[in-house]
Amino acid sequence: MAPESSEPASTTSAPQWQRVLKAVVIAVPLLFAAWFTISLVVGAVELAGAASLFKSGYSAKDSASIKQSAEQAQSGMGRINTAMSSPPMRLAALVPWFGTAVSNAQHFSSAGEELVTAAVPVAENFDPNVYRNGAVNLTALDALLAQLPQLTPAFSDAREELANVSGFSPFGGLFTQARDSGLAYVDLGDFATSKIAPQRQVILDALGAKSPQKYMIAFENPAQLRAPGGAPLSAAILQFDQGKMTIPFNGYIAGDAFKGHPVIQYKPASPPPWGADAAGLGFVNSGAHPDWRLAGEDLIRAWNTAKDPKVDAMIGMDTRAIEALIRATGPIDVEGYGTLTADNFAQKVVTDAYLDFQSDQRVRQSLNDKVATVMISRLMSGDIQTLAAAAIALGEEIPGRHVQMRFQQPQLQQIAVDAQAAGEVYQTPGNDTVGFFSRNRNMSKVDVYSQRDLVSNVTVNEDGSATVEQVLTVKNDVPADLDASQKIGYTTAWSANEWFFYLPLGATEPQIQAPTGYRKTATYPDGLGRMVSTTEGTIAPQATDVLKFSYKIAPGTFTRQGGGYSYHDQLNPQPMQQAVSLTVNVTFSGGAKCTSSPGWSATGAGASWSGEQSIRRTLNLECS
Repeated sequence: MAPESSEPASTTSAPQWQRVLKAVVIAVPLLFAAWFTISLVVGAVELAGAASLFKSGYSAKDSASIKQSAEQAQSGMGRINTAMSSPPMRLAALVPWFGTAVSNAQHFSSAGEELVTAAVPVAENFDPNVYRNGAVNLTALDALLAQLPQLTPAFSDAREELANVSGFSPFGGLFTQARDSGLAYVDLGDFATSKIAPQRQVILDALGAKSPQKYMIAFENPAQLRAPGGAPLSAAILQFDQGKMTIPFNGYIAGDAFKGHPVIQYKPASPPPWGADAAGLGFVNSGAHPDWRLAGEDLIRAWNTAKDPKVDAMIGMDTRAIEALIRATGPIDVEGYGTLTADNFAQKVVTDAYLDFQSDQRVRQSLNDKVATVMISRLMSGDIQTLAAAAIALGEEIPGRHVQMRFQQPQLQQIAVDAQAAGEVYQTPGNDTVGFFSRNRNMSKVDVYSQRDLVSNVTVNEDGSATVEQVLTVKNDVPADLDASQKIGYTTAWSANEWFFYLPLGATEPQIQAPTGYRKTATYPDGLGRMVSTTEGTIAPQATDVLKFSYKIAPGTFTRQGGGYSYHDQLNPQPMQQAVSLTVNVTFSGGAKCTSSPGWSATGAGASWSGEQSIRRTLNLECS
């Protein structure tokens, strides 16, 4: 009998637990990825829907829709934050470099959830009729202001989250841009909740709750510089009475308010050489002091002495501020100018217009009035998105003093000071100062072309004293087609200015070295407890002048406890169309090592800082 053929050996199957484990290893990441993606997508859709619902609800004055939008936003933000803070994402955040991007996203989602959660109770009580038909409902506003302080902790937590967002990660540029934009809104919200909302009655009174209040917006022209920013050639007055806004005046100062520029004999707040003497000053020349607290006050006094209606505040806005508003709210179409954008506004309005309308400057003035009317109507539209964008845009111009406010009501003035919007020349003891300003003397509009570079050379001695020389280089970089035959007038190519250099508090021995032909070199008190050195001169077309300002700072100013040096320099800008280049070179006569000072570059004998003299800030240098 033939032997049976043998069966091939069967392959042993993997144990059941291994198959299950393999399936789990594959399935769990897939399930998490699906859940994570769905959470982000659904959350984003809910947020977009909430924004749309809020906008439509506010337009329709529908409280229920606004409440629903807040709850929907909370749901959407909650989904996103839950996904971003899940254990796998927390582990992913630990991965070098790539994990920083994950961590950044987590900070954004946490900040968003903090704010949205805190805003829900406010939205539930929000009256959408707070602004309607050009009027603020003071009762509704009071109720809203009473609710806002509860948001302050959320803004504080959100700021902390956003501050931790790093640019050193994948998509670092996008993250930092989003961080900076988010911080701007957080700062605005925090100021509103912590500084403005607690002053409920002050705000209501400012909107005419007790009596009509009138605020003049002076549109400053940097082409004809005054030390605080420019000559106010156009203005508008906003009046609030029981929340209702009207515009009793909007126009050109020398045509609609006055016939030319008549002399006004008012009692000045500013001392010489800025304030009016016994002979008086024209309105446009009254706001000449470098510090807006006095310049704005003098403008108020000059106007109220000569004109009606009397005003309660003076708000200065220059072309940089208007550019920011256009960038935030959209272009303006004005027949005669065409379409004005943030990129062409200054060129068309500050430079070209003076040449284009040489035969009839009243045409230029009427066009500027139309621009002002459009901007005011946008700001008072009541549209929350427009108001928020405009507030952010103007807030970003405050450090450069392109927006400045002087209120006669003390509590409102304090709010302006707290917001750094009072236009202060800011000085405190124990600091160096960079603060130089100019005032046009010949009606010329060429200051808009002025190119200015300042180098401050500081020698710090072993006893903590310092000798400082500030070297200012100014080029009158005017176009070749301007009139060089006349030295006075709108279209002359010559630049004539008074120059003012602020002396640091307690500094001594101020000296100005000026080119041949300059005159009136002197040092004056500024009326606010500080000293200013001045001179004046004229710069020919395409010429360059150099002015040097030197002084000494007392021993012990820049030494620090435990040894070493601590140098501080307070920068105070003049509001200008073009930024001023600044370099600060600090040398230590006894030798020092400067290795950990942000913004500074170490040199063989000290450190150097280079940047723009364009915003109010303090430079700090620590050396051993």
